[in-house]
Amino acid sequence: MSNKKIAIIYLLFFIIPYIVCLLVVGISYNALVLHALTWRVVMGGIVGAFGMFAVKVIAQRPVLIMYRSTTRKFLKGLINFFVLERSKWVIGFNLIVDFFLSIGSIYLVANVFTISQIIGKTLGWLVLILMVSLTLASYLEFESLSIYTEKKKK
Repeated sequence: MSNKKIAIIYLLFFIIPYIVCLLVVGISYNALVLHALTWRVVMGGIVGAFGMFAVKVIAQRPVLIMYRSTTRKFLKGLINFFVLERSKWVIGFNLIVDFFLSIGSIYLVANVFTISQIIGKTLGWLVLILMVSLTLASYLEFESLSIYTEKKKK
């Protein structure tokens, strides 16, 4: 798999869904809690961080395949952010980063969208973007990133 293809798949399969999931955290929190600027935002950040961590855990196999396949240092560094099969320190750092990104998303959504937009159609649009992005990425390189491999008959 070429570095260019890895970069496109990484964008469609991980970066766009990661950003969309952060926005889902922000929208979900703000739809449930009208007073986003209180201490409750910390709980939203904790729940968001563990939710984002779960998203990363699901994607470990394809991430490792892309990480091992790329030859560019910059791309390897970007992909490395999602690799969780390392020390507990890296996993903890990932949770902390996700915590602060979740809180940032909560504040961003609260300041950018009106309450009628938050409760309205924004979540549906994010799910649509997520599905289109994952479908395109899967179409581009499903066989290389799949856990299941077909045994070749001789």
